[in-house]
Amino acid sequence: MYKILTQILNIPNYEVVGVETNDEQITLDIQSTMKDAKCPRCGKYSSELHENHPRIVRDLPICGKACYLRFTRRRFLCPKCQDPFSEPLGFVKEHRDYTNRYQARIFHQVKENNVTAVMRLEYLTYEQVESIFLTEAKSYIPDNPFASLKRLGIDEISLRKGKQDFVLILSNLDTGEVVDVIEKRTKEKLHQRLEQLTSVERNQITEIAIDMWEPYADVCSELLPNAVITVDRFHIAKAINAELKKLKNKEKEQYPEALKGSHYALLKNQDDLTDAQQESLVKIYEICPTLKMGHRLKECLRHIFESHSTKEKATQRIQKWLVISASKGLFPDFRKTLSNWLDNITNYFLQRTTSGIVEGINNKIKLIKRRAFGFRNFEHFRLRVIVAFL
Repeated sequence: MYKILTQILNIPNYEVVGVETNDEQITLDIQSTMKDAKCPRCGKYSSELHENHPRIVRDLPICGKACYLRFTRRRFLCPKCQDPFSEPLGFVKEHRDYTNRYQARIFHQVKENNVTAVMRLEYLTYEQVESIFLTEAKSYIPDNPFASLKRLGIDEISLRKGKQDFVLILSNLDTGEVVDVIEKRTKEKLHQRLEQLTSVERNQITEIAIDMWEPYADVCSELLPNAVITVDRFHIAKAINAELKKLKNKEKEQYPEALKGSHYALLKNQDDLTDAQQESLVKIYEICPTLKMGHRLKECLRHIFESHSTKEKATQRIQKWLVISASKGLFPDFRKTLSNWLDNITNYFLQRTTSGIVEGINNKIKLIKRRAFGFRNFEHFRLRVIVAFL
């Protein structure tokens, strides 16, 4: 009678034997087609019924209505052990009120949205949705994401805008996956996490991409002896642009009208300028020789990183760049940073490794935060981030 519904149900060894429906939900009465079950202790099959336990669990919706499965879980008496045991349920986990596939549905909805939106869509409480998501998330995370990791990215992101509340993001540069999120950006926390790796896992890491924060380099040098530490070229571009912007603001006091709206003309890659921005740059060159030299030095450094140089050749070219910029009295703070980190910076030319993938990860994490309207629990935030990249 309910053959089609049994096919739609698609749960092995179960059939639909009854249906109840109203405007909001459908309840399917289902029962097992198996006459016996295997004892989990001794492996002996038994068909001797000991007792029944009625259950109702929520399943995937049908025709836009919430669907519930009503069934009896049987307990059999083992003829060998003489102890009762419950028949296994392959479609629902122990002590859960939702089928496995419904929990997976909730997990993927939260992963792409937020708990509040899913709560309203599925008519569940916030606590129910959060509990389902956290349970499922833990089952998706690999037991050891460092097992085959060769290239590691390390970066930080602020949990709250305008606050010095940073967390560390560790990522696999080859797969684009987040392997861990560490609460607090401190040398001690990073050291503690990397120290948890086995010697094999630490020794197999051959490269690390970081920004110019000395504690990162110190910890990695100590614990990852075979890794080449590379400072990402995009952090270099960010640093020189920040100082060029300061120079522009200083010159703007002398040339307020001429430098109005000059931000993008100076800071964007010259190859990417629009016609209007190119015209603006020409005017800057004509009026302000200091900014002209600053911009040309910025572009010269960019071309060094975009060239197919060896590490040795790139080092020579950057050292020459440092001499020229010093002779012009430009970029004093940046020159100091560049000199201090020159070896790690020029490691870029060995494998052309950047943490561009890490920046992409950070942008996605910002989207997760916006969707969730913040996180009150760090472990929940950590799980959300890790599973978002699986």
